[in-house]
Amino acid sequence: MTTFNKHNPKLANPIISNLLSALGDKWADVSYGNDCVASISRDIPNPNYDDFMEVYLPNSTRFDMDNEEFDTYSVTFGDGNRHNHQTCETLEETIKVVQEFEATL
Repeated sequence: MTTFNKHNPKLANPIISNLLSALGDKWADVSYGNDCVASISRDIPNPNYDDFMEVYLPNSTRFDMDNEEFDTYSVTFGDGNRHNHQTCETLEETIKVVQEFEATL
């Protein structure tokens, strides 16, 4: 049995399912049990962003930095040298941000 020391699979798993369904088969769950939060990722073929795009999920319904509890989504994209980051408050906003960026690929 896997023990999750940091992120909250009861909260994250339904979110992951919704994101993967909305975003398609280029995305994958890349969460690791000891990560602070769960995440999904995809490779980006565009030469301007040729490394990654990741979405980090909330692990709590409240924000408490001292206890590593986060209630927002974080969308990060870029290459190994530079990246962009956007914080989103809701699942719907996160999907919109990702889809808007993917439309530029």
